Parts: sequence; C-alpha cells; structure tokens
Amino acid sequence: MDPASDLAARLDSMPSVYGNIQLAWLNETTENGPNTENSTNEMIDNGSTIGFKHSHAISDGVEGFFKAEFHFDADDSGDTADGEEAGFDGLDEAYIGVKGDFGSVQAGTDDTVYEWVDMMDMYEAVGIDGELAADKEGDNIQYVSPDLSGLMVGVTVPVDSDSNFGGQIAAKYGMDNIEAVLAYSIGRDEGTCPANCTSAGDAIGVAVSAAIDDLTLAVQYETRDESISQAKDSMDFIGLLANYSMGANNFALGYEMSTNENGGGTAEEDTSAIYFQALHNVSDNMYVYLEYLTSTTEDDDTATQDEDYDALAIGATYYF
Repeated sequence: MDPASDLAARLDSMPSVYGNIQLAWLNETTENGPNTENSTNEMIDNGSTIGFKHSHAISDGVEGFFKAEFHFDADDSGDTADGEEAGFDGLDEAYIGVKGDFGSVQAGTDDTVYEWVDMMDMYEAVGIDGELAADKEGDNIQYVSPDLSGLMVGVTVPVDSDSNFGGQIAAKYGMDNIEAVLAYSIGRDEGTCPANCTSAGDAIGVAVSAAIDDLTLAVQYETRDESISQAKDSMDFIGLLANYSMGANNFALGYEMSTNENGGGTAEEDTSAIYFQALHNVSDNMYVYLEYLTSTTEDDDTATQDEDYDALAIGATYYF
C-alpha cells in the first residue's frame, strides 16, 4: 500500500470528533405571594459538549459502533465558588453496540426509549418539559427494532441495581407527515418501603405530531402513578406546541398544563406555562435565539404561597 492510501485508511479508522459550545444570558424572576420576589441575571453554559463516535463493518450487513460524549462548562474557568474544579463536569452518554437488519443493540449510559415521547423537548435554555418517567438516563441495555413499514419498537432495561425504574418500552409510527409515540416506564422501589426507600411510580406517555408545510403541531400527554415511599407523588402533564419555519428562522409557541399530587393526594399543585422561541440560523454551524417562559403554580395548601416564574434567555450555539 502506498503512503497516501495508508494514510487514508488510517484516517478512515479514526473516530469522528464533534461538539458544541452553548452560551446564554438568563434572567429569572420568581414571586412567592405578593411580597416576595427574587430576580437573577447570569451568563450560563447551556450544555456544551464534546464527543467521539465511530462505526465499522463486522460482517456483511452488521456494524459495530461506539459513542462517548462529555459535558464541559464554557462559562467558567479555574475553580468554581464551591471549590470544585471547572471544566469537564461529567459524562453525558457512552455506549457500544451492534446494528444491522435486526435493528440495534447497545450497552452503556444513554437516554432510554421513553424519551421518544417528549416532543416538547425542542427548547434551548428554558421551555416546556415533560418526561415524567424516572431515570431517563443511566447504565442500561437497549434494543431498537428496524423500521417496519413506519413502525419502530424500543426496549430499555437497567443494569444498575439501584435504578429507580425497572424497564421501559416505546413504539413510534410514522406515516407521511404524522408521527405517533406510545411509551411506558415501570417504576421500581429500593430499600425498605414505605418508611425508608426511594421509589418511582409507573409512567405512561403518548404524543402525536403533524407537519403541514412549514408548520408542525404536537401534543403530548403523560401520567405517573404515585410511589409507595414517604415522598408520594403522582403527576399529569399535557403539552401543546406549534413550530413554524420560515427560511433561516424558526418560531415556536407552547402551552403546558400539569398537576402534581403529593402526600397521597393530600396536597395538589397545578401549573400552567406559556413558552415562546425565536431562533435564527446564522450559518450551517451557528444559530442564535431568544426564549421566554412564564408559569404559575397554584397550591391548594393554604399555608403555601402560589408561585409565578418568568425566564428570558438570549443565547448562541456554535457546533461542528
């Protein structure tokens, strides 16, 4: 093999490197009752990462792959106020697997298949978020089927004995411009219940999106049973989202309604929220955005003040 061909072969065998820097200015205001207001302004890192991925042919129609992604703080240098060293602050995901006509099988740390249901998760710094299932990330084994005429099924099984979920299954079906997802998460109890344990209730989620030219509409509903630990809570969530693309610009408007019952139904919190985003793609590798979220949480406990929350974020992301 000539040197040029040898170099090309070596480069082909190297993993791909990718990443992003996400910075935003965030203003948050919280009001608890008529006489208590707290407002903060800060520059934040919004999830900057660097990652490595690679795949190779094992046999005809079968590939092996890996991915490793790490978080780092783009808004800090040196030591932080609490004495911890700034910089790389943890693993986001890392796994290895094989894929082919049978689908894909992987093991490691990654999101679970329940995340498929979270169609509200298109925001950058602040926004509407569901995903009521416990342990959305963690050490697990995961299988995703091939595309079967628009239908895909996935299963996630935890491998940690202290995980708060016993497994998750999800299915999504796409036809023309419509996609529907159904997901189920099994809760699991750890320790001696109910006096001294951590636990999570079962969760069910369903979501549907429809694209009409440049407009995409989505609705998401989730419900979670109460756990049997002392910190009992059950929750219902519904989110509505409209997303409109206009050339290099994107506009989104969302609405959330959620109810959280804790203490076995002895106390209830009702939250409503409105979300707005305007995003502009500066280039193929950079975009800027403005986001605004306002929410109100009402508590039926007369000793607890209602809470109003407002957040404004202006940010930029550079990715490669």
